[in-house]
Amino acid sequence: MKKAQMKKAQMKKRVFGAFFVMAAALVLGTGCKTPKGTDSDRQTGKAQNRNDEEEVVIAAYRDAVQGSGDAFYCWEGAYVWEALTANNGGVIEPWLARSWEHDDAYREWIFHLRQDAYFTDGVQFDADVCLENIERWTHGIPSVYTSLSVEKSFPNLEKMEKVDDYTVKFTFKEPVTTLEYILSDYGSPMFSPRCFHKETGVISDYAIGTGPYKIVEHVDSQYVLLERNDDYYGEPGKVKRFRIRCIPDAQTRISALKAGEVMGLADNGAITMDAAKNLCDTDENFSMDSTKSHMTEYIMFNCSNEFLADRRMREAFNLATDRESICQVLYNGLLEPAYSFLSPQSVFHLDLKGEYNMEKAKALAKEVLDEKLADRADMTMIIRAGTASDYNCKAVAEYLKQVYSELGVNMDIEILDSAVYKERQKEGTYDLTLTVFGINNADPISTFKQYFAAGGNSNRLLNYNYYNAAIDELIARASAIGDMEERRKVYDEIQTILFEDSACVPICYQINVNIHNKAIENYAGRTFGVGLPTISWAE
Repeated sequence: MKKAQMKKAQMKKRVFGAFFVMAAALVLGTGCKTPKGTDSDRQTGKAQNRNDEEEVVIAAYRDAVQGSGDAFYCWEGAYVWEALTANNGGVIEPWLARSWEHDDAYREWIFHLRQDAYFTDGVQFDADVCLENIERWTHGIPSVYTSLSVEKSFPNLEKMEKVDDYTVKFTFKEPVTTLEYILSDYGSPMFSPRCFHKETGVISDYAIGTGPYKIVEHVDSQYVLLERNDDYYGEPGKVKRFRIRCIPDAQTRISALKAGEVMGLADNGAITMDAAKNLCDTDENFSMDSTKSHMTEYIMFNCSNEFLADRRMREAFNLATDRESICQVLYNGLLEPAYSFLSPQSVFHLDLKGEYNMEKAKALAKEVLDEKLADRADMTMIIRAGTASDYNCKAVAEYLKQVYSELGVNMDIEILDSAVYKERQKEGTYDLTLTVFGINNADPISTFKQYFAAGGNSNRLLNYNYYNAAIDELIARASAIGDMEERRKVYDEIQTILFEDSACVPICYQINVNIHNKAIENYAGRTFGVGLPTISWAE
């Protein structure tokens, strides 16, 4: 069905700021003006020359490029690839899709695409390329970021079709009420068809996107060199080249920053909050930018454990976790206590408040232990090594070990490298895990399903083994609700049940701590990394 044939009465428009008109005024005449060749003029020119000639080096704890085996190839914060829609603090905005619309039944969606976006290999982004990318997702390519599949981004897709060169249409078997949310950020990455294999979907060489930067060199686990895309359709980056170094060791990263080898640290967990604050307080050459993150610190349970299968024991852990003290003492008051599964960065976040009640926690734990005819319970908490150091989770775990001992729990803490950590999760040879993660697009339905539905991938494969019939029913019901406020009510109910059932223990909402040398400026944090295009050498 072509757009011209659609009756306006059948369509409900969702057009989010398709065009932004900018006006520039030319000042003519003899007004006050800085003469050519003044110190100010020369200084500005010097900074501009430095932006074009000298690369900015920043460091992260992980490689910004995961490589050909990863569905996204590199993180969003590299500003190489772009998606159809963007989640800007819970507000969905146009990106490579300039506007969209759907019918009253939420089964037919039309997306109108940008007509001025080109991949850095010269291929123009259009309807054909968009559909080729979506076809690529049918291969089920894994990722360290989040899963990328047609079923996740386009649930119950019946067909997709090209309406014209810059318009695509999707028809679903069932209503999909928040497609623009699902497609945001990691939900719909677009790459040039020349950079991925048509039969496998694997990116063969470097990822080629439409973003303000492009990859020109990558050495695995060492660095990636990014160069400005001078043909970018939007505002170009200030600095011509960025080198993002991979420095896994936290102290080595800080030493490199102090020595001037890197100008800034970026990415979630690149530096602990206390270390960043201490450096800024003691050295005037550094400044810190902190922004809210989509990441939350949690305790996740293996509910196959005979004690943790009992809601009362999980609730005891919940009540015994003094979130206020953890945030104030271990995180220098920079974090906020968490009670909801969804972070405040989600538009669907429910602001739940719990309590710290050690006496009630002890009573609940004793009930469970008595019924199991046990004096104490032996449990193992596993933590990924990077998480333990980069988020101060080792200190949190050691504190919790002492606290939970009062519940009659002997907790053994094991800090494991990533490969062993993943294997232990898959084997189910653990009882609790202290972890930090977040959702990567704006609609949480797939995240709820992934972690808490009976058939959810993470719930099964990572051996959380959680089951609640009410959660399964609400997840199934939410997918068919068209009205946003009604959908929000269901999401609120899901979050409330997860909290009351102590399905997990949210501890604190993380922030992005971005520290930099004052030799560069506009080093502002974003949901994913820092805003590379705005960074420049200081004048």
